[in-house]
Amino acid sequence: MKVRIIQISALAKVKGYAPPSLAERVEQRLLGEIAAQRGVTGVALLDGDGFVLFTEPQHDDSVQNLAKAIALLDPKFSTGRVTLNGENGTVLVQELLGGKVLVLRCEVSSNLGRIRQVLDTATSQLNALQP
Repeated sequence: MKVRIIQISALAKVKGYAPPSLAERVEQRLLGEIAAQRGVTGVALLDGDGFVLFTEPQHDDSVQNLAKAIALLDPKFSTGRVTLNGENGTVLVQELLGGKVLVLRCEVSSNLGRIRQVLDTATSQLNALQP
């Protein structure tokens, strides 16, 4: 008697679950690379409506709250990139194609020039993912 063993992942059993698309995986990887830069303490990607799609580090409420506050910026007054310098750190906000917004939180002592170079590269790669 032959016995077939079929493995079904636990996530596949969940009704309505769809595995992340290739574009979503690339977005997550890029956020991880940005967050790994010295001086970057958090990264968030928002959709066109201001909802948080991804954060790095994951489940960091302070990054999500920061992203929600940035979503309130009026787009008619800012296009491209906005840098907010504060007493306790710097926030970089980058507008992406498709209405998405990338938000970075940096330490006061961070090298913003290097971080902006990484942000330029990530912006190009994220924009290339848009249909």
